[in-house]
Amino acid sequence: MATTTKKTARNVRNVKQSKSSAATSKGSTTNSTPPRLSIRMYRHGLGDCLLLRFAKAEGGTFNLVIDCGLVMAATDAKKKMVKVAQDIDQACGGHIDVIVMTHEHWDHASGFSKDQARAVFDGITVGEVWYGWTEDPQNELGRTLRKERAEKVRALALAVAAFSNAAEPAIQLRGKQLGAFLGFFGLEPETDLSVTSGIGRTRGAFEYLMQRRGVKTRFLYPSKAPLSLRGVPNVRVYVLGPPEDESYIKKSTPSKMHSEVYEVGADFSFTAGLASAFSRFRQANSVNDDDCPFDSSFRQTTTGSRHRGVVSPALAQLVQDTWDKPGEEWRLIRDDWTQAAETLALNLDSHTNNTCVVLAFEFCDTGEVFLFPADAQVGNWLSWQDLSWNIKGESGMAKIVVSDLLSRTVFYKVGHHGSHNATLRELGLEQMTSDELIAFIPVVEAEAQKNRWMNMPFKPLLNRLEDRTGGRMLRSDHAAPTAQQLSELPAISRGAFLKRLNKTDLYFEYAYK
Repeated sequence: MATTTKKTARNVRNVKQSKSSAATSKGSTTNSTPPRLSIRMYRHGLGDCLLLRFAKAEGGTFNLVIDCGLVMAATDAKKKMVKVAQDIDQACGGHIDVIVMTHEHWDHASGFSKDQARAVFDGITVGEVWYGWTEDPQNELGRTLRKERAEKVRALALAVAAFSNAAEPAIQLRGKQLGAFLGFFGLEPETDLSVTSGIGRTRGAFEYLMQRRGVKTRFLYPSKAPLSLRGVPNVRVYVLGPPEDESYIKKSTPSKMHSEVYEVGADFSFTAGLASAFSRFRQANSVNDDDCPFDSSFRQTTTGSRHRGVVSPALAQLVQDTWDKPGEEWRLIRDDWTQAAETLALNLDSHTNNTCVVLAFEFCDTGEVFLFPADAQVGNWLSWQDLSWNIKGESGMAKIVVSDLLSRTVFYKVGHHGSHNATLRELGLEQMTSDELIAFIPVVEAEAQKNRWMNMPFKPLLNRLEDRTGGRMLRSDHAAPTAQQLSELPAISRGAFLKRLNKTDLYFEYAYK
């Protein structure tokens, strides 16, 4: 009886939703005809959640959700994510055709956690879930990458636990700073290390739909033909990422010629030895000779409580007057090796971002392109240059390359919350030459600074986006631009932008006729 009642309630709600579909998109259109595409960017905090609704030929909408998450440090996270999920439920009439899980980070997947809004999603029917090929259990490289990621997270968790309890204040501070990276994988700095054999709560949220009965799982490969959306005419979906070449996934140090980024440290390859060293550091608040930063052949030792062996009296006197002298402890490099944890954290973050699913939706009849790169960083972007697709058109076969798609991009969901390393310059934004370009940035600067991400969003990138869009740039932590702020745009473009934009405290939504 309870099941029948639930189904009846759902049917009634679906009827009500179909009758009020125009009202749901109020402000985005002036008549009852639904827009060809509406893009809703939620303003719930520092995290990604986008709802795309395409008009179907026979009526109704094809509903596609890209990610649904919020950073670990957010306040009232569950309340916010439940509100977002309930709005998606209402807007979609209780059915989502496709949910895209771009990558395994908490701020993109937390909404599907049992600790947040999973109960709401349990009540929504879902047709398919899309993952990158890196999650394909049949792909050998994908299995290797997932194993490496789990091992790196475990090593980082060990480092944070060890450093947080260290005697030296500098090491304690390092542990606190590194703790923010654990949040991407659903781990708190004080989490019991027994849970780090996996990747914490993020993995559970990320795999939720993969394991849910009745939901079809699709793994996306850039090398395959573009996808279509059932019942939606004249739309092609190009898969640009994740790269199928491992070297691109692990490329996180671009040259300045490719993008406006800061260069980060060299690539770091995980070894079991580092995790072991962190573990021993935690247990003894020190390391043994096997963990020293230099090989034994490069060491000279002296007698004394902190040194073993025998060397010349002159060297012994030098050590006594310098490294062993009270107040001169800063000269020691005993714990400098722990900086490797920072490199580990940065590259773990970058490599995960480079496994992002990147999608470009194209209206075949108008040529308009809508780009959604999630948190893709430099290696992901650079890999697009190797892609091409042979598409059959009215005049025969045509070769499509990414530079062509970028030149026709009219909507850009800015990568990685507007950070410095997630929008390429010459091979990215500078190729987006459409006069109709609009940019959405899901970012809350105050929350980014709370996590010590001081360059998020990156000011030089914001300035260039402002120039390229003529001011049609929407940030989730800012009010929408006014007509006065858009005064340099032609009157037609300014009017169309403001007419198609619907804004609430919960989301910005833009409609394409």
